[in-house]
Amino acid sequence: MCAFREAVESAGHAIYWTDRSGEIEYVNDAFETQTGYTAEEAVGNNASILQSGVHGARFYKRLWDTILGGNVWEGQLTNERKNGERYVVKQTISPVTDTDGDIVRFVAVNQDISDLREVQEDLQQECDRFASLLNAVPVPLVITAFDDAELAVERTNQAFKDTFGYTDRQLETSPLDELIVEDPESGQARRINERVKRGERVREEVTRRTAAGEQRTFLLTATPLGSEPHEESLATYLDITDRKQAQEELERRTQELEDFANVVSHDLRNPLNIASGHVDLLATEHESPHIETIRNAHERMQELIENILMLARQGKAIDETEPVELASCLEDSWAMVETADATLDVRTTRTVSADESRLRQLFGNLVRNAVEHGSTSPDSQARQDGGEVTITVGDLDDGFYVADDGPGIPAGEREQVFEAGHTSTESGTGFGLSIVAEIVEAHGWEIAITDSESGGARFEITGVADPT
Repeated sequence: MCAFREAVESAGHAIYWTDRSGEIEYVNDAFETQTGYTAEEAVGNNASILQSGVHGARFYKRLWDTILGGNVWEGQLTNERKNGERYVVKQTISPVTDTDGDIVRFVAVNQDISDLREVQEDLQQECDRFASLLNAVPVPLVITAFDDAELAVERTNQAFKDTFGYTDRQLETSPLDELIVEDPESGQARRINERVKRGERVREEVTRRTAAGEQRTFLLTATPLGSEPHEESLATYLDITDRKQAQEELERRTQELEDFANVVSHDLRNPLNIASGHVDLLATEHESPHIETIRNAHERMQELIENILMLARQGKAIDETEPVELASCLEDSWAMVETADATLDVRTTRTVSADESRLRQLFGNLVRNAVEHGSTSPDSQARQDGGEVTITVGDLDDGFYVADDGPGIPAGEREQVFEAGHTSTESGTGFGLSIVAEIVEAHGWEIAITDSESGGARFEITGVADPT
């Protein structure tokens, strides 16, 4: 054993061994010379003190998978000396087993191969591989270096050149913002650069100019590279021009629809108000069973007008949300709906991120739907006489539910109930649940119908975000 230790200590290559976790237990003299770490500094530390950052987590995972599997690992590593200098080694790591065949430690032999030519060849291979990876990315990508207040282009991928149309010569000789920003001195571009230089990751919608002079809209993601001070950054430009134009067109059409609905509802309300007023006058002078029928028809027309207006407005996307207590919002909705003898059972304590006014509409329509359909349930004489129904609202893991003990909705009709105009009652307008679906979609949530515990309808709204 003494002869073996003498051989190891006098070997020309750096030799060390670690336990199964990678903690260094022994180093020879050549290790101290090669790495700059003394035995006292190395022993007890993890072998990761030699890592340079050149190799990623996947590289080391494959290495560990090999040796923990009982196999010898051989390869080249770029390590880092104690003084921060990088060097290349040809490394062999061998598992050492006990008499039972269990791995007890690993022995590593490092041969310094930092010959300039070999290092240059290795670096060139890495550069070629890196360039191939960049060009394989379909999104425009650029690596820049901070040169005072300007961004100097270090490398781009082919997608960037194809999208922006600038030549390699132009990219090499001109600051990036000077080429693609309409006003290089604009506050937005300067603020983005300052934030990235401070180490922040920026994700922002920007307008950029191509070599042909075309203005296009991009979703820019700029990420600082390396450690502080950050001298380089990686930026990707996702072209959202077509999506932006489609969104603006949708907003324009939605506004036109709302304006049209406002005009129509105004033109309908005037004669409806006149008709309602004359019915009231007629009721004071005559008694007729037809008067109540006319009033019901007027009320249904009024409800149709309100639903048409509401449906037109629901198409708008929700830009801003706020923390909303479901219980409080539900109580506000309950107070605004004709609930007859219905009962509300509140089992929710949740606060969600939502547009409160549209959430009140959602609750109001679901409550109104339950009350209207509860009166048709044959489950009890009370329902047949007065429409009693219990509506329960409770929490789900990622949302909430609204359930009732009415007649329920047959499985074959559940996909149709959210269609505009669909109704199963003579007095229904067919818009209530359609509006509910619009509100859910505008929030980015999902809605599904199932059976409640009592066999009634249960509406489950999921994908609901909590306030941040």
